Amino acid sequence: MKKLIIMFSAILISAHSYAQFNKGRILAGGNVGFSNHTYKTKSAGNSANTMEKSSMFSLTPQVGYFVIDNLAVGAGLDLSVTSIKPEADISDQNNFAFQFQPFVRYYVEPGFFVQGSYGLGSSKEKQSYQGSSQEQKYSISGWSIAAGYALFINDRVALEPLLGYKSETSKDKEFDYKYIDSGLFFKLGLQVYLRD
Repeated sequence: MKKLIIMFSAILISAHSYAQFNKGRILAGGNVGFSNHTYKTKSAGNSANTMEKSSMFSLTPQVGYFVIDNLAVGAGLDLSVTSIKPEADISDQNNFAFQFQPFVRYYVEPGFFVQGSYGLGSSKEKQSYQGSSQEQKYSISGWSIAAGYALFINDRVALEPLLGYKSETSKDKEFDYKYIDSGLFFKLGLQVYLRD
């Protein structure tokens, strides 16, 4: 009898998880991310020299709609703030960026999902050097692909760790400048799965 109750409970939990990703449901929430980088250079056999440190915080509110079972489409707004400090500490560089990011998300098993997104937006960079400052604007575009897991706290709310790869391009038409930043990222999200 005990085995039967455990098996029945497992079936109910599994069915409940599938129900979260049905056609017509809405997901709303977002994720936060933080990264800290140290850039180093090495020349002609010398030991590595630290050049600058970078810290970035991002917030991405988003909303999506399940067009069919297990497949949601939606959009988010990625907001990020980056601070860069050279080792010599003679200048500061701060960057604020935002991107509009449509996304597609597919659940391969209850809880596990893959997500792809593409974003367009702009950024504003402020550089300070020995008392003087300068501002510059860039157009930015980028894509990402990631895998995550929806860990349900209750029947509607889920914590979602997300691991992925992104590539972002910044362009300045005035100075014909192009910068590409790519690499792995980790974010933690919170989503609410609403009934239709």
